[in-house]
Amino acid sequence: MTQQVFIETQKFKGRLMYFVFMLLGSILALFIYADVQQLILDRPFGEKSVPNAVLIIATLFLSFLFFALASTTLETSVTNKGVTFRWRPFQNKVKQFSWSDIAKAEIVHYGFVGYGLRITSHGLVYTAGGNTGLKIVLKSGRKIIFGTQRPEELEEVLAQLKIEN
Repeated sequence: MTQQVFIETQKFKGRLMYFVFMLLGSILALFIYADVQQLILDRPFGEKSVPNAVLIIATLFLSFLFFALASTTLETSVTNKGVTFRWRPFQNKVKQFSWSDIAKAEIVHYGFVGYGLRITSHGLVYTAGGNTGLKIVLKSGRKIIFGTQRPEELEEVLAQLKIEN
């Protein structure tokens, strides 16, 4: 039976992300306003208005980007069976790493603050903000880090599970 020991769900947050959401939301609002002016009220938006198709495509792209960023979550869980994660909405299926496939698991500070998926000297890093994460080294040599906002709690869980640090 799988025992849920540690579960963390993170969303993009922080001053930088609030700024990105405000900027992207403002640009999206402007494009929606332009759509209404040009497509519904039949008034060209600006002196040199773009074709309707270009305006619609740009609005749809900005909408997709805004809602994809707003709904992005990093779900991580550590159990007595292993480590699982999912990076929504980009990954539908939960990815699982069994303890029998993991050579080492430890909490690390990876020295940069960022968001998203990165390839670094530490390996593949999934982060929703911050600079601390659970680093697993698979027996194959592959390294993966899952960012965490609760490193102390996660370190206690690893100690309870007697995972090699």
